[in-house]
Amino acid sequence: MTKVSIIIPLHNAVAFIEEAITSCLNQSFSNIEVIVVENGSKDDSWNMVKRIQDLRLKCFQISNANAAAARNFGFKEADGDYIMFLDADDVLAPNKIELQLASLAHKPKDWLASCSWAKFTHDIKEAKIEPQSVWTEEDSLVWCIKSFMGHGMMSLGCWLIPKTVIEKAGIWDERLSLHDDGEFMCRALLASKAQVFVEDTCVYYRQVEGSLSRNNQSLQAAKSALAVCQSYDKQLLQRQDNDQVRRALAYNYCRLLYEFYPKHKSVLKEARQHLKKLKVKSSPPIGGKLFKQLTSILGFYYALRLKSIFYNSSL
Repeated sequence: MTKVSIIIPLHNAVAFIEEAITSCLNQSFSNIEVIVVENGSKDDSWNMVKRIQDLRLKCFQISNANAAAARNFGFKEADGDYIMFLDADDVLAPNKIELQLASLAHKPKDWLASCSWAKFTHDIKEAKIEPQSVWTEEDSLVWCIKSFMGHGMMSLGCWLIPKTVIEKAGIWDERLSLHDDGEFMCRALLASKAQVFVEDTCVYYRQVEGSLSRNNQSLQAAKSALAVCQSYDKQLLQRQDNDQVRRALAYNYCRLLYEFYPKHKSVLKEARQHLKKLKVKSSPPIGGKLFKQLTSILGFYYALRLKSIFYNSSL
């Protein structure tokens, strides 16, 4: 019988981890294992997990406080036919895995499955699904292009991935500290045949104040963002090299410049060099409405300079 492994990296999530694990153990499809890998928590997360009694729950501790390292450790311990990576503060709808497996049963080998996702803060009852155009795109390359160009994204826990696809794509890059999930999923998507979107289920994505992805402006984060852009270049251009692909890749570099300018000048300089090599005629529309208007009038780099002057403005 098909088995699914759910891998959860755990770091300082004592307030959320029990709800996340319970949502996994309460799945209507029961042949699962939940692999929790605790990595360097300073709170009571580990003791919280150890109090949960279920033979399908496997708990490990590693010293490396790195989510990618925890996911890789969990993957090595997994014996499921399909793999899910779930954040420790997210929650699954009860029928998530059952419906995804049912959809994949009608597809060829090495397809991925995704599903709807919705943001919430305290209670999943407050979550509202807001469909994004990229969700229903089956072609893996086109999916990446659309997502890069601002047509939506997929929460990590939404994906159900054949183990064989991960073995082909490669494990998580532990050197990355920011956007490592996007880099991994790009490789997984391009290693797959296609993806099927399952509409009638959901992953609830918890918005946590002070999250790494929204607030990290460190040099390490900037270098990680640049390395991810370079990985995207390699993966997509190997698959197909045309104007559409290059413009999608340019979006990523422009987004990096928008997020980090004027900090970390050496990283920004390298990003600009890579952007120039893509030979995209005009800068993609990045940022808010006012920033886009300034870009259309002044050009992208002059707009960035104005943004740096009004650093905390609505640009």
